[in-house]
Amino acid sequence: MFGKERVQVIKRLGLVIAGISAIGILTPTAAATALNQPASSSFSPSAPLQIAQVEGCPKAEMVQSFATANFSIYICKTQEGAIFYRGFSKRNGSQINVMQVTTGDDGTYEATNGNIIYSINPDRLQVRQNGKVILTESVLK
Repeated sequence: MFGKERVQVIKRLGLVIAGISAIGILTPTAAATALNQPASSSFSPSAPLQIAQVEGCPKAEMVQSFATANFSIYICKTQEGAIFYRGFSKRNGSQINVMQVTTGDDGTYEATNGNIIYSINPDRLQVRQNGKVILTESVLK
């Protein structure tokens, strides 16, 4: 019996191998070549990867938020009561956090970062460097 069982096992093994081979032969090659095709997204391997940024005021209270065509701006308040400015570029994801912020009676917040002043109110964002206006954008919301 041992010899007969062995022959049957070998036959079954041969059928299994033949079945696996048939699957490989009968499977359309289009599925395999699709994996080799470039992705249809706008991803470019030479472009720098951007790490997701957390917008808003993480670990702080949001006092006010503004949006222009190119920037998202948040005025935040720490647990200690200090006001700070967070600005995000919609174009490249860069951000700035400025802790030195003053508020005006007209609803304007001014954040001073060295020789650059970021001024934001419900109407406009303005950035001045050494007293000269280098950017002005209307606030959309």
